[in-house]
Amino acid sequence: MAVTRRGYIFGAFLSSVLCVLLVIVAIASDSWVVSLARAQTQSQDSRVRYGLFRGELILNNLNTPSVNQLYLTCVSDKNACAATCKTTTEAREAEVRALANGYTMNLNCDSVTQISTDNPRSEPPVLKFTLYVFTTLLLFVMLACAALSAALAIVNAATNPTEPVFGLPGCLWSNVVTAFIGLVVMIMFGAYWASSGLKDHLAFSYTSVGPFNPVNPALGYSYWLIFPAIVCAILNIILIKLRAYLLEKDPPAPVIKVDNHSDGTIFLY
Repeated sequence: MAVTRRGYIFGAFLSSVLCVLLVIVAIASDSWVVSLARAQTQSQDSRVRYGLFRGELILNNLNTPSVNQLYLTCVSDKNACAATCKTTTEAREAEVRALANGYTMNLNCDSVTQISTDNPRSEPPVLKFTLYVFTTLLLFVMLACAALSAALAIVNAATNPTEPVFGLPGCLWSNVVTAFIGLVVMIMFGAYWASSGLKDHLAFSYTSVGPFNPVNPALGYSYWLIFPAIVCAILNIILIKLRAYLLEKDPPAPVIKVDNHSDGTIFLY
């Protein structure tokens, strides 16, 4: 009986499921950018963190910390995105526009944005809208490719598809694309973080035009989850290629030629 070594394919399926979960958490969680925020009037540092959509600001102005929701808001015509704690869509967009123009505004988590046009900044403290769109789009494509590789892996573990695109070649290339996209996202966002000044202002009004200074800014776990997702995709490639190598090394299945036996011997197949 021929050895199929389907355990390697099932292992690739489990690894693909883990990859999908990691990408989902990276997209949905709120810790792409994390930092402490220090002001002279505070005895304890405040905390800032946000992801691709939302985040959290913990202010320690009083003995009891106040927790405020952050919203990553973008204004496409200004090519700008920023985190803001304003409570209405209009106030959030107005604040991002003001930051894109280098203006200052009132620093309250309310529904009003009061803008001052005095002494505008030469470098707007914002996150580029194009970078945000490409990062988010690539992550969703990565998620789709990881889900496709998981589906193809379980299909190939249970059956033998005749079409190459639904077989192991399709599973292999979906993992190649998944790993490549993840690598592009990490390099692109990491390079922007290191070179754009984002770690200095955090694209957040409190730490860019306000009295707070970022302390120990860093890329949070949401960003770093992309790395183990890439490892999972590479592991899938190794498992598929290793299975193919082992199958080539296995001895071929015995072939029984009935013509060589004319004595009426009964064969079981």
